[in-house]
Parts: sequence; C-alpha cells; structure tokens
Amino acid sequence: MITEDEIRYYKQLDERQGRLFLGMKAKQLGRSGVRLVSESFGVDCKTVRKGKEELDTLPDTPPKRVRKAGGGAKKN
Repeated sequence: MITEDEIRYYKQLDERQGRLFLGMKAKQLGRSGVRLVSESFGVDCKTVRKGKEELDTLPDTPPKRVRKAGGGAKKN
C-alpha cells in the first residue's frame, strides 16, 4: 500500500534518492510491486527497476555527487 505521505515525501527527494525509495517500495510490495509503484508515483517502470538494482548494490558510504561528472545543463 502506498500512502499520500509517501508520495509527498518522494517529491522532495533528488533523482538518486527517489530511485532508491521507489526500489525499496517495490521490494516491500513484492510481486507486481514495480507496476504498482510505477502507476502510483507516475514514473516509468524502468526507473523503478533501476532503483531496485541500485538498492541491491548500495555501497556503505554515500556518493559525493548526485549526477555523473558532465551531467546537467551546460554553462556558457
């Protein structure tokens, strides 16, 4: 089950944190969790699956960057 509080919380997270949160929710929901999370949060199934994969390989220390170097808008 997904609550309104969880949806509001998800909207406050950055990209990586959001994927990890979606992956965690999908794992908690078990079978068809990816589909349920995708529909409830309005994200692509690939995003939820990627979050599950990242959650399985999560290092002990947090990364220093959210995006890879060179990501984001280019500066003039």
